[in-house]
Amino acid sequence: MKGPHWSWYLLIGIALLAPAGGRLLTWPGFRNQALDPQAVQAGQTLFEHEWKVNDPLAAGGDGLGPVCNAASCLACHHQGGPGGGGGVEHNVTTFVYNNEGAATVRGMPREGVVHAFAVNSIPPETLNLLHDDLPAVSQPRLETVVTLLPGQQVSENHCAAARPRSAVLISQRNTPALFGANLIDAIPDREIIAIEKKEQLRWGLAPKKTENLPVGRAARLPDGRIGHFGWKGQSASLSDFVQAACANELGLNNPGQAQPRPLSKRDYQSVNYDLTLEQCDQITSFVASLPRPIEKLPDDSALSSDSLKGKELFTNIGCADCHQPDVGNVKGLYSDLLLHDMGQPLQGGGSYNDPLPRPIPDPNRPPSDGPSPGEWRTPPLWGVADSAPYLHDGRAPTLEKAIEMHGGQGTRSAQSFASLSKSEQDQVIAFLRTLHAPAP
Repeated sequence: MKGPHWSWYLLIGIALLAPAGGRLLTWPGFRNQALDPQAVQAGQTLFEHEWKVNDPLAAGGDGLGPVCNAASCLACHHQGGPGGGGGVEHNVTTFVYNNEGAATVRGMPREGVVHAFAVNSIPPETLNLLHDDLPAVSQPRLETVVTLLPGQQVSENHCAAARPRSAVLISQRNTPALFGANLIDAIPDREIIAIEKKEQLRWGLAPKKTENLPVGRAARLPDGRIGHFGWKGQSASLSDFVQAACANELGLNNPGQAQPRPLSKRDYQSVNYDLTLEQCDQITSFVASLPRPIEKLPDDSALSSDSLKGKELFTNIGCADCHQPDVGNVKGLYSDLLLHDMGQPLQGGGSYNDPLPRPIPDPNRPPSDGPSPGEWRTPPLWGVADSAPYLHDGRAPTLEKAIEMHGGQGTRSAQSFASLSKSEQDQVIAFLRTLHAPAP
């Protein structure tokens, strides 16, 4: 039977894009601002500072903690220089209860972080506070956490820990590199939404949550903005990302993000802000000053040729469907900044805080719809040669393993990579190894 004429797809596409067209044309464009050198320097001092309880740099607050995952930004963001990624030893453990209708479960927030450390005589946060069958540890190994996820093989030693799967989902997050973050921050929302529409049109108006086609969706936040940062696209701006990280990773209470209350002491009250808004802006300025990663071919002519062939194969086998080379004015990003479902084995729920309800319904914006456990913002691949381990929790030690573990909407490209000859696979990896962190 003969299918619809191509003109019908064109008409449907025009009808789909027309309502948003006027708004897209009037939205702000690429927004890159000059940085104040003094603010950058002050921000670097704060970024590298090792915080303490009642720290003198805190703005009258309690300083570090009372719960935290590190004592400085640099402790985790150091790979390839200040602002880089980190190893699995710095992973953050998150949780989410599956009972979405409950505001709290067992007196705990519905989702959040199990912090690795507690200070100032606060009892430590442990997994068994969330569920009796979980182990009484604050900093579980990645291997242990993976066994608690749906769809994973579970050994006899982990049977007891596997029981609460239906009640609470535990996962981890690996430290992302921050190089070039100012360029990502400057990308207008309309550019990301345009990519969302293009991907949907390319695959015949497939649903955004399709399971096997690379059709991503923009991370729409409750206030209508589009998420740019975070493994789940949970932060719309670099400033939001920095303030949330300072509060939740270091326990530094600030005007943009409250420090978390310890799971072990829910009545804990913050005494004051630990960071002023000016200090938050200074840290943001330093992160914004970090140079973009570079794409550098090897000096050896044979390796250079293989890298260029690998770049072509990268596009031909579908990797560039999601890891798009350019987004708006940002070249060499290798991401679409959209959420994609990567399948059950890579599920991971939880975030810093429960998502806020949408304050005022806006008929001109699509409704906010938080990411599902299997959805992840496509991580930019620039700098990927210097940012191992890979995937959201660092479970893939190599690039080859990361590709192999792509499921869900990444299955097609993973299968296409597997079907290549060994020499062709090596060429794709050779290309990825040209994507370096910025030179010191």
